[in-house]
Amino acid sequence: MKMFDLYILTIITSLLWGACDKRDTVLLPDPPAKEQDTVFELIWATRLNFEKEIVGTDNTLQYKNWMLAGGDLDDPPTIMAFNKETGEKEWELVLDQVQGGSIDFMFRHENILLARNGYTVFAVNLDSKELIWAENLKSMGLRPGRCVIAKNGKFYQTAVFNFDPLGGGVQKLYEFDPLTGENRMILSLAPDSIGTKTISPPTIWEDVENNRTIMIFNLFPNAEIPPGQGDSQELVAIDLATTEVIWNSRVTNNFYSNSLHPPIVYDNRIVITGGDWSIYAFDINTGEQLWRYKFNYPWAIWTKTNHLIHGNRLYVNNSQEDVTCLNPETGELIWNNPKGGANCTDNMIYCEKEDLLVFTSWGYGSVMVLDALTGETLHREHRFDNSSYNSDVVYDADRDMFFTSTYKHAIGFKVHRPK
Repeated sequence: MKMFDLYILTIITSLLWGACDKRDTVLLPDPPAKEQDTVFELIWATRLNFEKEIVGTDNTLQYKNWMLAGGDLDDPPTIMAFNKETGEKEWELVLDQVQGGSIDFMFRHENILLARNGYTVFAVNLDSKELIWAENLKSMGLRPGRCVIAKNGKFYQTAVFNFDPLGGGVQKLYEFDPLTGENRMILSLAPDSIGTKTISPPTIWEDVENNRTIMIFNLFPNAEIPPGQGDSQELVAIDLATTEVIWNSRVTNNFYSNSLHPPIVYDNRIVITGGDWSIYAFDINTGEQLWRYKFNYPWAIWTKTNHLIHGNRLYVNNSQEDVTCLNPETGELIWNNPKGGANCTDNMIYCEKEDLLVFTSWGYGSVMVLDALTGETLHREHRFDNSSYNSDVVYDADRDMFFTSTYKHAIGFKVHRPK
């Protein structure tokens, strides 16, 4: 072999060996990792009942180390308790002795769970897990309506005596002592020439200046009239001790739409309610209308979600998909999210830690996380195990955890503001 050919062969061999030397290999960088959505962090999920899905009350409660959920529509009154840390179902209480079927609404006052089903108002001690008292309203000729725990610690239940589905019957309001079940009738409103009366659950306000307790509620003087055909709505304040009417203000002549939740009070000066497709505010001492915010809808009812006051902001959600923030002092619009969440369940939660609005949109079947300052939708958690979210969210500030349920599972989760 000639010297020149040997030289060329040596060079080619060296290049081939160099190409196989990994130390000289240029590695392409990995593609950037896709940033994961960590706004909603599922901590645990526990099956409510392995034999069926649960269709029951929207109300989720908490007490001590338990998240509390109700049973199915086909069950006797049932309370299920799940450990907040682990999600383990720690106990289940079935109240076969309470007539009237499954729980429709439930609330908590200290260690007492207050509830009503189709017939009965009753109370359960959550420490001893025992039924304390029960009052069968059906046996009194009453058809129970909506109910609420007020700020004075009393349980208020609306009911109709001699109910007639075509109109008629006497609207009554009862006050219950949560500890004993002792009760008294506050109001009795019979039909008159205007129509059949109904009322919303009431709110309680302490009038310190005049040393009296005031009850405020929505009144619907001709409630049997079909919506939009002349039905009206009033806001009424009475002295709780004497039931004397202090003031009565007309909310709307178009149609009533805030029948299932009490009015709310801002800064001990302003009482706020929904009516027709608007939000209204009144002077709490005189009943004078202060402002009205009218939404651009042909109609909108304020029934599914109660209004929320946090600081100097008012959060509202109607039967449309909008979630809206208003200035409760003036009615000025702060923000509106037209896809914030349709038909939110009863209570929206304000998470102060990160200024987030967290709630379940029953209409979307989703847990919604909104920026409470701007209204931006930060996250929509649609389903778990192919089952929609359907009940109220509750929040444990000490654990910084939220709890709710789907039709299949009790759920514990956390939320994080995106960076």
